[in-house]
Amino acid sequence: MEAGKKTLVTAMSISMGVEIISYGHGVLKGELQSRYLYKPFEFVNLVRMIEKMEEIFDNNGFPQRFLLPRTFGSAKREILKREAERYGFMNDATNPMSEEESGGRKCTFEITVRFRQNATWQGQIIWVEKNMRQNFRSVLEMLKLMDEALMDGAERIKPVEWQ
Repeated sequence: MEAGKKTLVTAMSISMGVEIISYGHGVLKGELQSRYLYKPFEFVNLVRMIEKMEEIFDNNGFPQRFLLPRTFGSAKREILKREAERYGFMNDATNPMSEEESGGRKCTFEITVRFRQNATWQGQIIWVEKNMRQNFRSVLEMLKLMDEALMDGAERIKPVEWQ
């Protein structure tokens, strides 16, 4: 290949493991595992999990983002936040999980994101313990599938169909 020419990646996706350690009152705590991370990333809420996944996608350039994110603040604030995280000044370790929370895994998912179109993700989620899989068309749909799995037998108004 000639120097200076970029290759176009058209069919790449990233798979990540998500182990849910605790789930109560709609708050997930767990670990995000990926070959793009040096060690598992502990998250204490869904927002941190999604932000970390987005960061991995952006750092690798795939799945490619089709829209720029909107923010209330300036881009400078976001850059400062990422720099603080990178050097350990601000991370989820300030709210570590207790031994009780980290004892037994509640659920494990493998999430494969193939596209980031229409300001959201499209891909597949696998519920590892039950060996069930489902495609999702948005982050919200993926989160609803995770919630369905974590409810485990609780009565649902309209259950999601796992395949």
